[in-house]
Formats: sequence, structure tokens, C-alpha cells
Amino acid sequence: MRVFYNYAPLALAVLGMLVGLAGYYLDMVLQISHESLLWAGITLLLCLAGFMTGGLIRRLDLTSHTDPVTCLWNRRYFYRRLAEEKIRANRRKTPICVAMIDIDNFKTINDKYGHAAGDLVLLKLAAIFKNTVRTTDIVTRWGGDEFAIIFSGAPLREAYAVMEQIRYKVETKFNSSYGLAISAGVIPLGPDQAVKDLLLTVDQALYKAKVQKNLVIAQADLLC
Repeated sequence: MRVFYNYAPLALAVLGMLVGLAGYYLDMVLQISHESLLWAGITLLLCLAGFMTGGLIRRLDLTSHTDPVTCLWNRRYFYRRLAEEKIRANRRKTPICVAMIDIDNFKTINDKYGHAAGDLVLLKLAAIFKNTVRTTDIVTRWGGDEFAIIFSGAPLREAYAVMEQIRYKVETKFNSSYGLAISAGVIPLGPDQAVKDLLLTVDQALYKAKVQKNLVIAQADLLC
């Protein structure tokens, strides 16, 4: 993709030259109006320029919403999608749950093995998260060693079960080698609940889980 954008101006110049030569040939040999063909060529170039500009804007938008280390969505995208999913859920009367995740003892990885090793572990953890959730769920890197997941259309029981699967997979893969596990809080988003109140509540659930570590905490009264 980067090569495409680097050579796009040259490609447009060559295309413009070819259109000009074709116009000259058609004007002299076939007696077709050169002016008409010229305007057609300009229109073609404008269309191509618009297509390239649109692609560049989409690429920049994707980059601005992607975490460079894990290739997950970032916090900005989390806020954007949560607002969209909340509107959709209120319209369809479907549930939404949000999980906040913290990596237990992650600091020891950076201290003992270096930040490059820490980034590699984050990348592997991100793969576990993405491969465990549904395709409709949104996995984001909140920042540092924290992640957040939006479970769109999932009741609390289902979101909790997925988080337990993730916790078990991380414990199985990383606890014996690195001493890593995850703590998480998961709560449902109420129809009239503000996003800031949701984040405060889920953060409190995460804090309780961090006390014990390697634990997922949900609103138990809503699990029934």
C-alpha cells in the first residue's frame, strides 16, 4: 500500500500523457474532437485522484484508531464504537457488556526481559483475546497492560463465560513460564447509563479482581 501511494503521482502523470497522445491520434486520424477527449481525460484523472484521496483518508483513519504494538483497536476507537453500539442496542433492545482487563505482574516482564519481550507478550495476549471472542466483539488496547472488550449483543452471563475462557487460556499459556495471569471486571451497560459511569463501575470490578489476581469479577446478582 505504501508503494502505491509513493508512485501514484508518477502513475497519474504517465496516464495523463497517454490520454494526451490518444487524443492527438483520434483527433488527427479519426477526426474525433480533441477537446471532448481532453475533458474526458481530465474527468478520468479527477476520478482517479478522488479514489486515491479516499483510500488515503481511510488508511489514515484506520491508523489513528489502531494500536501499533498489538494491532488491536485503541482507546479512541473504543469510545467511538461504544457510543455506536449503545445507540444500536437501545434501538434493538439488545444487551451490551464491557470488560476491563489488566495483566497481572506484567511489569516483571519488562524489568526482567526488556520492553521488546514485553511487547511480544502483549502481541500474544492480544491474539488470545481476538481468537476467543466473537467476530462481533470489539477488542481494544486501553493502554499499557490494560485492555477492554465490548461484547455487543451479549448478556452478562455470556460475556462472563468468554472472559473466564480468556483467563484460563492466559493462565495455561503464561503462568508457568512468565508468572502472568489476567484480572478482569465485566459489567452490563444500562440503557440510560452514561459511558463515564460504566467505566467507573467496571474499573471498580477490575480493582476488586486485582486484589486476588487471576480472577474475573462480574455483577453476581445479574448472572442469575
